[in-house]
Amino acid sequence: MRALLVAALLGFSPALAQGITFYLGFSFPSPTDLRVVQEGHPEASLKQARFSSQDFRYPIYYGVRAWWGDPDGLRYEIELIHQKLYFEGAQENGEILDFFWVTDGFNLLTFNLAYALPTGPVRLVGRVGAGIAIAHPETIVRGRAYGVDGDPLYYHFGGLGFQGALALEVPAGGFAAMAEGKFTFSPSRIQIAGGFVEGDFSTWHAVFGGGYGR
Repeated sequence: MRALLVAALLGFSPALAQGITFYLGFSFPSPTDLRVVQEGHPEASLKQARFSSQDFRYPIYYGVRAWWGDPDGLRYEIELIHQKLYFEGAQENGEILDFFWVTDGFNLLTFNLAYALPTGPVRLVGRVGAGIAIAHPETIVRGRAYGVDGDPLYYHFGGLGFQGALALEVPAGGFAAMAEGKFTFSPSRIQIAGGFVEGDFSTWHAVFGGGYGR
């Protein structure tokens, strides 16, 4: 099911791309204030809500990126980042969220502009991107449950998504190993039973992987 989701989000066969990269890694969500709107209750705010990512817990954190253009110059890209969010607590009002996971993905789908600068045997690649967040939450808020793990019906549009990144590539023939640091930001609404949770979700990422380009 997740493989079908990736194909649907990208909207094309990877065979049509000039290059494709797959990566794993670590993500570090920053604390953020949350707004909780739920029918039957007054609007509430959670101060400095904390999240973990548990990147190698199933379903694992990953990313896939396809690109067109110049391996040593300007590239146009489409990228899917399968990030996860596990609520760990908040400075104020954290008890409102009995259970709050976004683990079938706080998925960011972005369209990027990237530029690769050859520096000897290594390429330095900078990229910026903008797109959307697609969330799949499993939550219990004030005793009311929403979302079923693995059920595609609970994917929904969350908000906009942005990224900035800097990577190192080591090419070898048509293949290249890659290490990258990136920052993502998404002002999003996560659906809950009878309402939503809204916040500005920002995350630092450290990833590693490889791919093929022609």
